[in-house]
Amino acid sequence: MGTRASDTEAQELLHVVMLVMQSVSAEMRCSRRHLEPTQMGSLMKIAAGPCTMTDLARHKAVSLPTISKSVSMLVQRGWVERGVDKHDRRQTLVRLTATGRRTLTDIQRRAERHVAEKLSPLAATERKELMAVLKRLTAVLGESDAARLRS
Repeated sequence: MGTRASDTEAQELLHVVMLVMQSVSAEMRCSRRHLEPTQMGSLMKIAAGPCTMTDLARHKAVSLPTISKSVSMLVQRGWVERGVDKHDRRQTLVRLTATGRRTLTDIQRRAERHVAEKLSPLAATERKELMAVLKRLTAVLGESDAARLRS
């Protein structure tokens, strides 16, 4: 186990995350299919397979009324549909529509191309180092989030 990260390291990481999100968000606003990053996150979760509103709210760490409003907007755009869970009729399931899947794919590709362009000034060795660190960071953050959700 490594030593605890300093506040400066945490601040720098949060700063970089915010820069990436601002850049991607600005790019997404230019799209004819305008979508907020939080809504993209919802579509990505739903794309993994139908999920209940409760699961989606938990995944996004928001309340049920908040996720309900967000899903309603996605339903209005024709990207998501609601349905009743056949196994538990008290639960509402959400799933992507074919249009939603195409939209998500298009938006993800645009965002990926945008970020790739932003990273292009880095040397190949720097990008390789970045990928190694990002994989480790993903594992660490995934572990801590999974533990938080279990408790």
